[in-house]
Amino acid sequence: MKQRTDLFQKAMTLETIERAFQKKVSLKIRLKSEGVDRYRVFTPILFEDGDHLAIILQRENDSWFLSDEGHTYMHLSYDPDEMDPQRCNRQETVSNALSVFQVEDRNGEFIRTVRDNQFGDALFSLCAAFWKAQSACGG
Repeated sequence: MKQRTDLFQKAMTLETIERAFQKKVSLKIRLKSEGVDRYRVFTPILFEDGDHLAIILQRENDSWFLSDEGHTYMHLSYDPDEMDPQRCNRQETVSNALSVFQVEDRNGEFIRTVRDNQFGDALFSLCAAFWKAQSACGG
């Protein structure tokens, strides 16, 4: 009986998180399980070249966080203008984007911790940081 209760509580939590994402960012957001306390976050938001944002929701040590798993830096490396210091100072551009939206660069991953169960705010901040980092270099 306890196992069924735990599954029900987990399902309710995921449903609540998904609704928070939908309310703050887009009704089209969906979560898909990829293991224990790890979920792919599907959004309709695209980079300008049509690539989808790569976002993972994961829990570690009773804390939730969102991560791009390094996808944003990889995506930025495709843009030849980004490599031209006359057009774009990538380090400054990315640092500003991360600072404004309270996103951390953890060894090349964009990480946004979910604070006070504000899942929607965390996803919004991470998506905004992706967009600002990309668009500031003319991408």
